[in-house]
Amino acid sequence: MMTPKHAPGPWEAGSERGYAELNGVQVRDRVGLVLAVAIGDVPELDSKANAKLIAAAPDLLAALKAVVRVADRNTDEFDLARAAIAKAEAAS
Repeated sequence: MMTPKHAPGPWEAGSERGYAELNGVQVRDRVGLVLAVAIGDVPELDSKANAKLIAAAPDLLAALKAVVRVADRNTDEFDLARAAIAKAEAAS
């Protein structure tokens, strides 16, 4: 099993002063380090939704790996799941 190279979860999404004025939302790891900032020329709801999706990434990866581990099948859906896991764990 490959050891993750990403910051361990959980990750949290929240607005911070400075980024809020730019319509931005920070994603922080469990010790408070900033991992990402979702900023864009979109309504505030979109930045929050993007940040929440980023923050959910460790949980989503763990859940997807668990499903594949216990119920792996030779289907297009499981091919997509295995490809997503490989993409998330690929060395940069």
